[in-house]
Amino acid sequence: MAGVLERSYIEICGFERESVLRFRQITLNLVCLTFSIYASACLLFSRCTSGDTVQFVEQSLDTNLLNNAVRLRIPNCLLLPGGVCIQETLNNIIILIVTSQSVHRLVLPHPTRMYRSVSVWTFSIFTDIGKLNLNEPAHSYVLPFAQGTQTTAPSTSAGWISHQGEALFALASPSGAITVVTLPAHDQDGTVSILELKQSSMMQRLAGWMPTAIRGDQSIPDLAISLAVHQLEDDTFIFALCQDHKLRMWSLKHQMCLLVTDMLEYMPAGRGEVKASPALAHKLRLFFSSSIGLCLAIYLAVPKRSQFCVLQLVASENNRYSLDHISTLFTTQETLVDFVLTATDIWAVWLDNDNQTVVKYISFEHNTTGMWNQVFVQPSPEEEVHVGEDQDPREMYLEVLFSPLRFTASAIIKALQIYKRDTERYSDLSWEELKKEVTVTVENELQGSVTEYEFCQEDYRLLQVEFWSKFYACCLQYQDVLSTPLALHISPATAMVCVLKKGFVSFLLPCFAIDHLYLSSDDYLISEEETPIAEEEILHRLSVYFGLSLSYKIVTVFTYFMCYLSLFRNADLQHLSVLELSDSTTPTSRRSVLNPQTVVELFYQNVARKAIMSQIFSQQDVEGNQTMLHWSQMISSVLTLLCQFLWPSNPSFLFPECLMLNCQYTQLQEYVRLVGPWCQVNVGSYRFVLGHCYLASGEGQKALQCFQEAAAEVDKEEFLMKLTGSVEEAATTTAPRLLYYNKVLRLLEDIGLPELVIHLATLAISEAANDERIQAALWTRIFKHHLDLGHNSQAYEALTQNPDSSRYSLSSILSCIFSKLLCCFVLCVLQVVSIIESRARAVDLMTHNYYELLYAFHINRHNYRKAGTVMFEYGMRLGREVRTLRGLQKQVNCYLAALSCLRLVHPDYAWIVQPSSGAAYERPGTSPKRNYDGEFAANPVSQQIDILELKDLEKEYVLARSRLTLAQQDPPSAAIAGASSQEMVALLVQTGLFDTALTLCQTFNLSLTPVFEGLTFKCIKLQYKGDREQTEVWNWLAANQLPTVITTKESSATDEAWRLLAHYLEKYPSQNAQYHRCVLNKLLSHGVPVPDWLLNAYKEVDAAALLRLYLNYDQLESAAELVLEYVDALLGKGHQYFGIEVCSPDYYYNLNKYSVSFFLTTI
Repeated sequence: MAGVLERSYIEICGFERESVLRFRQITLNLVCLTFSIYASACLLFSRCTSGDTVQFVEQSLDTNLLNNAVRLRIPNCLLLPGGVCIQETLNNIIILIVTSQSVHRLVLPHPTRMYRSVSVWTFSIFTDIGKLNLNEPAHSYVLPFAQGTQTTAPSTSAGWISHQGEALFALASPSGAITVVTLPAHDQDGTVSILELKQSSMMQRLAGWMPTAIRGDQSIPDLAISLAVHQLEDDTFIFALCQDHKLRMWSLKHQMCLLVTDMLEYMPAGRGEVKASPALAHKLRLFFSSSIGLCLAIYLAVPKRSQFCVLQLVASENNRYSLDHISTLFTTQETLVDFVLTATDIWAVWLDNDNQTVVKYISFEHNTTGMWNQVFVQPSPEEEVHVGEDQDPREMYLEVLFSPLRFTASAIIKALQIYKRDTERYSDLSWEELKKEVTVTVENELQGSVTEYEFCQEDYRLLQVEFWSKFYACCLQYQDVLSTPLALHISPATAMVCVLKKGFVSFLLPCFAIDHLYLSSDDYLISEEETPIAEEEILHRLSVYFGLSLSYKIVTVFTYFMCYLSLFRNADLQHLSVLELSDSTTPTSRRSVLNPQTVVELFYQNVARKAIMSQIFSQQDVEGNQTMLHWSQMISSVLTLLCQFLWPSNPSFLFPECLMLNCQYTQLQEYVRLVGPWCQVNVGSYRFVLGHCYLASGEGQKALQCFQEAAAEVDKEEFLMKLTGSVEEAATTTAPRLLYYNKVLRLLEDIGLPELVIHLATLAISEAANDERIQAALWTRIFKHHLDLGHNSQAYEALTQNPDSSRYSLSSILSCIFSKLLCCFVLCVLQVVSIIESRARAVDLMTHNYYELLYAFHINRHNYRKAGTVMFEYGMRLGREVRTLRGLQKQVNCYLAALSCLRLVHPDYAWIVQPSSGAAYERPGTSPKRNYDGEFAANPVSQQIDILELKDLEKEYVLARSRLTLAQQDPPSAAIAGASSQEMVALLVQTGLFDTALTLCQTFNLSLTPVFEGLTFKCIKLQYKGDREQTEVWNWLAANQLPTVITTKESSATDEAWRLLAHYLEKYPSQNAQYHRCVLNKLLSHGVPVPDWLLNAYKEVDAAALLRLYLNYDQLESAAELVLEYVDALLGKGHQYFGIEVCSPDYYYNLNKYSVSFFLTTI
């Protein structure tokens, strides 16, 4: 059984949970099942939905595809078995389709040759299939011997692409012959040829299919029921498994049968009984490799004793061939769906008597016992949902319906449509929206059936169970239908095993020891003696995976937590920013394409996937192995690394950190409770995240205790060192534990727990005996929070204990005292405000900030106009005194705050007095000033008072925001101060910020001509220089909003610049097209050819002005062409290009000479 354990597999279903495929319908006016994998991570599969319809779906393991589903219908044509073949070439994906009356070839672009978007979504190879004319001779051919009935149609078919690019189709005719139709290569001219291979004679026919009576007697046993094709360098072999249980090999080059083998010779018994009945369900598969040559696997479908025969083709020197018997494998399963032959194994999928999927595989070389290896398929959902007496039926059924790997979105939507008895489509519903729709539908149905107004609780509960079980039965029925297997495929490049089902694709993964033990039959788990795999062996294998010694109880508890703990959605993200875990994946507002349903799925999507892939590829680089990893190796490595990351004793601590950053506090608390008693790694980190969970649940004292316990491990554990920033600050003298205390104190302050802050800061002071700077900061914190709580004596004591009496702590003290004064002493408000205003105007803005204190005070008193005045004055000073990027950012925020304040005031009072622009402010009580001669200085002349309204503030805000945008694009320009709006437009145009320049021009009612001239000049420079300065050009292009994104081809920076100019001309129309004229003037002055789109747009508005421009710049040939075109337009030919309305010919005849004369005189 150890061998079974090593080679067992488990099925993982690729359910879609966020979207349902929407097929585009394509009909051919005059395919059956296949599967292919290409481009290392893309799957293309087809399935027959009816006699004349086939569906194609492309799926990718790397990205999400758009327009990836197509439904192709060929009316009145029967799709033949084996009639769809998908092959990959260097530049194309070619699909061959065979029907009873025609053959078809679809040539699609290869994914590596397509333009791929960098976003989450990308285009499928089926995106432009609607542009193909599938009725053209290059894509389709109607068979001259076509028959329209089922009985006269070919029994099976095969398709392939030759080495020369030709498309070949082999059809097994009812007469026993094999007809080969050859289409020329899709990129070459040629004629279609038809060749017939038959037992009696070998002749090539170009058209027609003679009836059986005319061609001679052909026995029905010669009818091929399964075809397979293999190409050699100079010949192609067609293998046909016929109704007479014989295998025939045809040479396409010599048009003759080279080999006939009776397959009944490989049956140990009962040959006579089997030979008497024709073969109907036999199947044939091929496998070729350079090491073993060509192998054939034949499935002989015999009731109760079906078998697989594996044969090897052997060639002699005189072109004679024979088959060597390798192995015969027996099976008790009856209904074979599909099977695949590999270099060492046979994989097969069956349907058992209960219509359940069975997948097994066996080695045909080294298997001496004839035992098939186990594949644990995904079990069907439970037929009934058990609802306890104390449980809500709705919650229980919703939990089962929307649990991972239970039901697909398609099954639930189909059941919803049947349950509601309507045809409404729900293709755009998310997983959560679909859950709400199901709840509303079932509840409405329940409420509609109620005829009584009063119910006892038990009766209503039974009624709920009845309706929910009815809906659940519908979902179960459709899920069983969608889970029906259709095909089996193994990628030759990666050995990835896939099972195609009606509703989805599933993958087979190597089964680990613990999985095998858990999934094995209950008969094996009765006792340790009867267990095929002993407990010690399981623990040994897990120890290898996780790298440590384990007990079985620990494994069981942890496995239960990982498998059954669902995701709890929590949006409490307020205090996570304090932790500043920059190296971790933090929660984002962007909605995931596939929302996770369990904590393990959440962890893999956000954190583990990137870490695992990086580790796998780095290991490949170390080993120098650049070959493609096999599927079993890759998935085993991924699962092993994922298990190691999930295991609590892993030093990385990524999993608990992910739970904390995604606010999964309930699950994280349960996780720590389970691992706490035995895990001796990351003890301090576990205590810290547990304290974080307590904070989220409002248990501050417990959280503080956990934080104190974690402090002892700060300098030992990687997570805590990253949390405190000890790694980056290793060169500093600050102790890691003090950095940790500072981080926790900030966290407690952010949540609003001043008592805990005081307690922890007091504890931290005892450890900061040698660092007066840290002590001063801690005593300042203690003073502040004591003062906030009204503990005046304790606040005074903290003030006296502070070792730093400098302004470092004095600033905080004064701010707190002023806050208390402003709130408690209402009578002194005006005097205090005046003092603070004087102080604010006298100190450095970047050292002490009293403006924000005044702003908060006025906002608290609802004096919004005064608050706006304060912030506007603050912004003006920032613009003059702090000429840095940070200063500009603050200035923009100040103006925005001032705007917000004025918008809260009644429009009649939404104005402020512009603050003085001088550097000094007159303050009451100041001494008179003297000049250099000692005389009293003259009183300053009173300046005019300027009133600023809301629109004036908006202009200042737009101007400041433009300066900030310019400084972000060109940092040295941050030092420019006092630039007017016209000067700022010039600077913005020079830097390439045209969107910002246009906004500024519209705000200040300026002409847009400088913007268009500047953009035109940049286009001219790009036209001459080309795309040599790609980085700089793309930078200023990215700063402007283009109207659309070109996704069909790659465009250069020059093309994008011209598109931006055309977009501006269209978006900002002008009188008499003056902006078009300035662009033309700029182009002609530099001798640059004018684009056609610009000429067409301008001559429609003002053809005379265009002619004047041509003449001014000596463009006589262009001027003559324009005049001739205008004359033709006046005669009625091309009049729409000049904006001339349609008139009668007589009108043109009488008016043309006057119009031309007037046109020329206007030049």
